[in-house]
Amino acid sequence: MATIRDIAKLAEVSPSTVSRVLNHDETINVSIETRKRIFEVAENLSYQKSPRNSKISSDTPTIGLIHWYNELQEINDPYFLSIRMGIEMECKLNNVNLIKFYHDEEMTYDLGDQKLDGLILLGQFDKEQIEYFKKQCENIVLIHTTTSDFDFINIQVDFILLTRNVLDYLINKGHQHIAYIGGREHIVGSSKLSLDPREEEFISYLSKLNLYNEHYVKVGNYDFKDGYELMHSLIKENKDHIPSAVFIASDTLAIGAMRALNELGLVIPDDIAIISCNDIPTSQYTSPPLSTVKIHTEDMGQYGVKFLLEQIKGNFKENFKVIVPHELIIRESC
Repeated sequence: MATIRDIAKLAEVSPSTVSRVLNHDETINVSIETRKRIFEVAENLSYQKSPRNSKISSDTPTIGLIHWYNELQEINDPYFLSIRMGIEMECKLNNVNLIKFYHDEEMTYDLGDQKLDGLILLGQFDKEQIEYFKKQCENIVLIHTTTSDFDFINIQVDFILLTRNVLDYLINKGHQHIAYIGGREHIVGSSKLSLDPREEEFISYLSKLNLYNEHYVKVGNYDFKDGYELMHSLIKENKDHIPSAVFIASDTLAIGAMRALNELGLVIPDDIAIISCNDIPTSQYTSPPLSTVKIHTEDMGQYGVKFLLEQIKGNFKENFKVIVPHELIIRESC
């Protein structure tokens, strides 16, 4: 039996392109000649699409996890890794088949011939991408898609409230010179970067209190390396007015930043206090132990599966948003 990959090889295109063309995705930018070639190869190979069904077709439903990261990016980001683990855990508890899809080099996804009862979209996707997935399967749950433009079941963290809680804590501790280190996220299907709501609220909230300093904001990628480099840059550029505290958007960034402070001879928290987000297991073993905001990421994944299964069964007629709680975990870095 011919597969998507067989067609892709003969048509000299990627499997994801074949999948989207055969599924009549109007958003894909390919020439008429390429479309024609794909259909001709498919016909010559007697290719048959597996029918998709939005209802549970057996006692063992199958759901797809569409991850906006590739596998290497996920491994390096404990936040999304933990959400995925929550999804896998809940699938095992409910005897659900889970198929994971990571984007390819073209930032597209090859769903192939999989028969899926529902989809979980994890991360930031643009409107066209989500509409594409909607054509493949009507049962969809979003996790960590921060935009409010989409009418789906959506599981989110209230990063605005989280940021206010952190800043209020720091201000109540007497800090008036507060910096921010964070990252920007790529939206799948778009060339745009998503502005982190923590960064937006940090600027907005401190501006209202006349405490905002534009030189105290550093943004890069969410990894150890950028945390290290951004902290070096922050201190170097503000050596005469070093901030008394830094709110860092992820523990991964914070661990890199703490190494930079150690190299610079600055003592945490005596010279500069640090508080971050996620409460990954490593955070309690840093030196000093890292103050952070615990986000119940595994719960996000588990809720995603539970809600999707109820949607597949027809028990949810309306879409809704779920806000996952957070809590300050105060250790010794702040």
